[in-house]
Amino acid sequence: MPEPLTLLEKRLLEAVRRSAAGAPPPPALGLSGGRDSMVLAAALLRCGLAFDAWHFNHRWRGAESADDAAWVRGWCRRHGIACTTGTAPSGLPRTEAAARTARWRFFQRTALRRGTACLWLAHHADDRAETLLLQLLRGAGPAGLAGPRTRRQIGALTVVRPLSSFRRAELARLARHWRIEWREDPSNLDPAHRRNLLRQRGLPALSRWAGRDVIPLLARTAEILEAEEDHWALQLPGDWPARLPLRSLRPQSTAWQRRALRAWLASQGIQDASFEQLEAVRGLILHPAPARINLNRNRFCRRSAGHLFLE
Repeated sequence: MPEPLTLLEKRLLEAVRRSAAGAPPPPALGLSGGRDSMVLAAALLRCGLAFDAWHFNHRWRGAESADDAAWVRGWCRRHGIACTTGTAPSGLPRTEAAARTARWRFFQRTALRRGTACLWLAHHADDRAETLLLQLLRGAGPAGLAGPRTRRQIGALTVVRPLSSFRRAELARLARHWRIEWREDPSNLDPAHRRNLLRQRGLPALSRWAGRDVIPLLARTAEILEAEEDHWALQLPGDWPARLPLRSLRPQSTAWQRRALRAWLASQGIQDASFEQLEAVRGLILHPAPARINLNRNRFCRRSAGHLFLE
């Protein structure tokens, strides 16, 4: 039986207030104009919380994408909200990864230019479940399976997702109840995109096979993994030297070595090392040969004089 609307509304507004209490004010909101981000915008307004809006145009739908950007600017103008828009370069590949990379470049540039310390995004429990399965199918580790975190520090930007415990259907109910207007993106229905295909066919099939709705179970697993990642972040050093002593790595467990090496490589500018590359670097700790491993962007990891370093 669906939760009464009054209780759902109270629960969501409380979640927004809790998120605001522990986040740097005022936040920016990633505002696509879609239903989920418009629900979060409406919740912020109902809580009396000031925010700026950031909208990114991926240019995948030509004039329709430009119309979305104009619609978001108009909505912000009517509500007295500062709106910053960005546009993808022409020829952006029509993949989720390319879109995410371009969007995050826009977010980070805008945060730096405007001095913004906090960004709110409208990811919800269904997004977490979908991301977990997509990451599982590409062989991701715990960090990837945790999916979009409830709160995460990315450089100087605190990223907050107040809706991560709410279902897509719950946000749809509130959108109707609050009489919210939004923009529909037809590409979200295109089964050519793996996420859409998973949402339309894969997850319903899994639920039928399991005899229950699997999305809360998957979202719960992502939540557990998020806490695990937060724990590990406290166990590893915050600052990494350019030359990493082998004596600090050899006594540690395999899990510790993998996490430490990934964090060290990221601190040296290698943030996209594959599992195979990571294991090859770990081999430099365990085996006498080889003494050099190829990495991305024409860089190498070398072992010499009891240390690992990049060149």
